[in-house]
Amino acid sequence: MGGMKRLVSLFVLVVAGVLAQAQGNVIFIHPDGTGVNTWGAARMRWVGPDGMLNWDRLERIGVYRGHLKDSAQASSNGGGTAHAYGVRPTAAAFGIDEGKQLVAASGKPLPLMREALQAGLAAGVINSASVTDAGTGVFLAATASRREHAEIARQMLAAGPQVILGGGERWFLPKGTPGRHGEGAREDGKNLIEEARKAGYTVVFTRDELLKASPQTKKILGLFASDSIFNDQSEEALAEKKLPLFKDGAPTMAENLRVALQVFAANKKQFFLVAEEEGSDNFAGENNASGVLESLRRADEAIGVALEFAAKDRKTLVLYASDSDCAGMQVKNAAAGEVLPEKDSENGAPIDGRSGSKSLPFLSPADQFGRQHSFSIRWAAGGDLQGGIVARASGYGSQWLPSSVWNTDIYKLMYRVLMNREIRKN
Repeated sequence: MGGMKRLVSLFVLVVAGVLAQAQGNVIFIHPDGTGVNTWGAARMRWVGPDGMLNWDRLERIGVYRGHLKDSAQASSNGGGTAHAYGVRPTAAAFGIDEGKQLVAASGKPLPLMREALQAGLAAGVINSASVTDAGTGVFLAATASRREHAEIARQMLAAGPQVILGGGERWFLPKGTPGRHGEGAREDGKNLIEEARKAGYTVVFTRDELLKASPQTKKILGLFASDSIFNDQSEEALAEKKLPLFKDGAPTMAENLRVALQVFAANKKQFFLVAEEEGSDNFAGENNASGVLESLRRADEAIGVALEFAAKDRKTLVLYASDSDCAGMQVKNAAAGEVLPEKDSENGAPIDGRSGSKSLPFLSPADQFGRQHSFSIRWAAGGDLQGGIVARASGYGSQWLPSSVWNTDIYKLMYRVLMNREIRKN
């Protein structure tokens, strides 16, 4: 009898070991405000109509359903909350919804990344906007409003992720305190940068400092701008102010991702990373086609880094999703070399060329027949739309991405890979 009990115990241990080994890493890349149409424009601009983006190499695809409890379309914070908690919130939610802390689909009153950290996983966020922005902040913090950036920053650092990389230095410094990129804006007098150093974080402020980080670095905080790393204004406004689309001296998303993977390797832990390219959303809101296309070039480069890592690691899910189609940009044929009109003569839609309104059209790389295509961008709106949004996935667990993807399914897929437990309820 004792021998039988030992065999049963051994069997349980073996099964538990197999289940533990089945857990994987997740790299969730969230270029905000992007639909199939947006990626079609990026493909036309950067690799030509017959070319392949890294985004095109993501193996699984599902139509994304992004409505919220009280809205036919997503807000960035409402959509981010659905991804982070696996429940459908109102459009105003940021972890707290209608005055109450949300309980995640797992049954815990925590966003997924904090639950992963509590389970002993490594975790991190990357954002081209402030790290406190909705797409990353809501995975580590919960507030009554998405605009409580100082409190979001405090909660993010207190959660203890191994990686925080992006903009938003002002929310880590007291008001009036000079930083590397401008003055602080916190009203509570806390210097979160000094607190981060005391907590063991390597703190960097430029691309060069980031890329010089030691391979043994186990915790890193990178703050590369006072607010966003990009200048989200119209082409005409940027030209008048002589400002670039993205600020000089800041790393790209792909560079941030490579360093994040290096930090996770130093920790020798299973990991969960959320990377948001916010420029694709904010530039679209300004109807700046060149800004959107450059943002997607950067996001696509990061997808390539993630796919390369997953191919070698074989235990990593690479997941892409947006939650809205900001401004509904569309490609339309244009006569090469002719200055575009300001608006479409048929319906009055705003038109963009390579330098904004009333400029020359974009020109694609050559197709398979050696022809380049001249095209313009037409805008449907100036803000978020439901649009033609999809989710895509490759690597470990990607077969679990459904063909019809509710916004809450993003959480469920990530949870299944990270925690090795399936959540069925919506």
